[in-house]
Amino acid sequence: MFPKVFRKKNKNAEPVAVGEVLASVMAKLGVDPGQAQARNRLSHLWQNWNMVMGPELAELARPLGHHKDLLLIGAEDAMLAQELHLMSAELLERVNAFMEEPFFGGVKVSLLMGKPGLDVTAREPLADEDMGWRAPRAAVPDPIQARGVFLEDMDPNSPVARAYSRFAERRAQREA
Repeated sequence: MFPKVFRKKNKNAEPVAVGEVLASVMAKLGVDPGQAQARNRLSHLWQNWNMVMGPELAELARPLGHHKDLLLIGAEDAMLAQELHLMSAELLERVNAFMEEPFFGGVKVSLLMGKPGLDVTAREPLADEDMGWRAPRAAVPDPIQARGVFLEDMDPNSPVARAYSRFAERRAQREA
């Protein structure tokens, strides 16, 4: 694929930053150096997402990527997506401040629908959690064991007391 270049190893050589190596690899692959630098900066953004957004907002606004100058953010539900859309100016300001230039011109918020975010430090779902596109359902508690113990404190003429009484009677009949 690439011609092998043999270089004499220097015993006194210092470690090289990954960014420098990555830039040379991208150049060999034919990627524009400016584009390689932008990809490197985006990688830093995804890695530092919690710091950029803050702990409260980072859990709600998950990065999905970018398209040209649009920052793509994912939300768990439609209500949160609307809220994040209204906060798009603040999100844009935080991200562009981290990038140290007006890197993004806008924010597009969409539903996650089970897609993972690009933020590296996001919580991974537990092995037994099958989230799909919905949040896990809470365990349904056992039905109430109504025995009519609260009827003494209730007004016998109230509709609630009558309904509770009927419920307790039916429950007792089923248990018998």
